[in-house]
Amino acid sequence: MTTTAVPAWAGRRVHAARAALAFRTTWPTPCGQCDELVTVGDRWVVGHIVPRWQRPDLTWAPNNHRVEHGTCSDKSGPVELAAKRAADALAAGTDVFPGGDGSGKPSPLPVSLSRGAEDLWELDERLTWAHHVETAPEWLAPYLDLPEDASPPLAMTAVHPDAVGSYGPGAIEWIRQRRKITLRWWQQLAMVRQLEHDADGRLCWRNVVESAPRRAGKSERLRSLALWRLEFGVDLFEPGQVVMHFGRDLGVVREVQERAWPWCENQGWTVTRGNGKEVVAHPNGARWLAKTAAYTFDVALGLADECWDVEPGRISEDLEPATMERVSPQVVLTSTSHRRATSLMKRRIAAAMAADDGRTLLLLWGVPPGADMFAEETWRAASPHWTEDRREMIAAKLLEAREATPELDDPDPVGSWAHQYLNRWDLVVRRQEKGEPVVTAEAWAALTADVSGETPAAAAIESWFDKGVSLVLAWRTSDGVIVSASDHPDVHAAAAALRASGFRGKTTVGASLVEHPALRRRSMRSGEGQVLAAAQDLSRLLAEGVVRHDGGQHLTGQVTALRTLPGVNGPRMTSTGRADAAKAAVWALQAARAPRSQIQGIVLPNSGNRVTQNRQHPQS
Repeated sequence: MTTTAVPAWAGRRVHAARAALAFRTTWPTPCGQCDELVTVGDRWVVGHIVPRWQRPDLTWAPNNHRVEHGTCSDKSGPVELAAKRAADALAAGTDVFPGGDGSGKPSPLPVSLSRGAEDLWELDERLTWAHHVETAPEWLAPYLDLPEDASPPLAMTAVHPDAVGSYGPGAIEWIRQRRKITLRWWQQLAMVRQLEHDADGRLCWRNVVESAPRRAGKSERLRSLALWRLEFGVDLFEPGQVVMHFGRDLGVVREVQERAWPWCENQGWTVTRGNGKEVVAHPNGARWLAKTAAYTFDVALGLADECWDVEPGRISEDLEPATMERVSPQVVLTSTSHRRATSLMKRRIAAAMAADDGRTLLLLWGVPPGADMFAEETWRAASPHWTEDRREMIAAKLLEAREATPELDDPDPVGSWAHQYLNRWDLVVRRQEKGEPVVTAEAWAALTADVSGETPAAAAIESWFDKGVSLVLAWRTSDGVIVSASDHPDVHAAAAALRASGFRGKTTVGASLVEHPALRRRSMRSGEGQVLAAAQDLSRLLAEGVVRHDGGQHLTGQVTALRTLPGVNGPRMTSTGRADAAKAAVWALQAARAPRSQIQGIVLPNSGNRVTQNRQHPQS
């Protein structure tokens, strides 16, 4: 560790360095820290690729300068200070990595593993393994049985709302019987999720973003997927199937395809080996091409490998447009993290974690911010497939990284180790509020009314997994139906609150609660429909002027959070939060509607349209 004094970063030389950097930069340009674009008019500064405290001799070297947002540079100050203290501790003989020798000495983190609060993100519950286990349809459940040598994904997109099954189980069995290969557990799970299909047999996912640590088996999954599509794509989807294997260079994609050549030839398929002309052709006319560009081709399945080194435009401007107007097209982006990764995978992963767009399936194994990078439990959790050899390799590479001296081409050896073996992506995940609200907060607030002391006219109960149970009571009035929701820890508590309300009529309950012991003595009807159906019914009831509420926060929070977007097959939900009170409110509203209630018109702030007065309503 160098002890050279760090030169001051001030004066005319800073202005000269800024002018030189501005002159040779193509604007706008990515910020060296957050990767968001910086324009020449933004507040930007000259940042250092290798921190000045690590290499004082590179302070004024132009090839060590980069453009950074002023705010990003400001936030990095405390991180760099902590890193410098870690280096000082190391120079003084303090073990800076926990668990290294069991000494229990202080353990400051290296630069890339010591992040500010802006880099922390909270995983949406619908991406978590627990959510998948709780909500899995029958055809997916067998693939959620976790073997001892595997770990679940850190984040995985929820089952597509249009999915009625998957071609995955058949593909897995075909691979086992024909190729004599038993896929690893995670490869099988990925295959089943990717090949989810709707009632018409079309694939649900247009894009797949897949990431796992090194040597997890990504190449074999791509190879098996390509061969399955060649064999079955013509019959399932359309003739003329083209599988385009795409990557940063031809060597990367040829390596995956080449290992399938002997098997393909044994099946009677045609293999062309010419450099740059590699093709596997199936007798049914389907082809698997190894290329570095997709222009001029009609691509049914695009496979992009080692995407950490692929420029975003090569996917958005080349591969993805080639899939337009195909039947069930898919583009698969796969990669392990890398210190020099382009923005492609980082942005795609962050976007999939921030919001479900209905088109992108995320399959991510890795570690979240704040995890103990040096604990074996973390290593194992980040690895979809675990072996003793893998443990020994990770430990050996960590020791090697600890002993390495930071250099210009590898300023953070331990950070590089975390990228490769723990698949640590430096993401800034900003939750996106996509879609349009079913009702704005202002419009909902305008519908507040006082609840009378009379016995409710209707009641409904729905649960939201282990998050709670909502009871909604409804009262008929001359101005509509007033609903009031309460939150309860379990069904027993909700049933007790229902008894206390005095309601003795038929209660609408969620389909999963019909057989619950706490409700068996009540007269019940089953509440049907997904959240989307409830959102559409609520929108209709609002337009008809039926809805009033008591202003309670439990229902208000859920209703105003409901958001939808138009899709090819109709509207789809973009909000993912709890919606049990919203569903129960719709059921109670529908059950409580009077046969001939006289509804007074109101003006909703979000639309400005007046609802027709004295509307006649049919019986519920």
